[in-house]
Amino acid sequence: MTPAITDSSAHVMKYGVDGHLTKHALASLLTPESRPTFFEACAAIEQAFTAACGEKDCCLESGCSCEGETCLQPLLGATTEYQSACGAIWATLFADAQHRDAAWRQTFSEYERA
Repeated sequence: MTPAITDSSAHVMKYGVDGHLTKHALASLLTPESRPTFFEACAAIEQAFTAACGEKDCCLESGCSCEGETCLQPLLGATTEYQSACGAIWATLFADAQHRDAAWRQTFSEYERA
């Protein structure tokens, strides 16, 4: 690897870990074969956010209506924290070049412009 490629991938990983990219944006930078592992890890994070929300302030007076399901409300309330948690999982995959989509540089450049 050249230093430019190493620096570039490190920049992308920091951007992801800092919570600047959505789960789907992060997944698009991975190979199709690596995406299910990433999505499963994010699902566990989503369940943890849902469980934590249900233990404190519920949206409904009668309690959480999403018991056993994933609720969008706590994810919306902690978007950057949620995206950062998914970004940390993603970065462990992305750090290994075999998990990077062949067009990841081009894809990321589109996200940076947005």
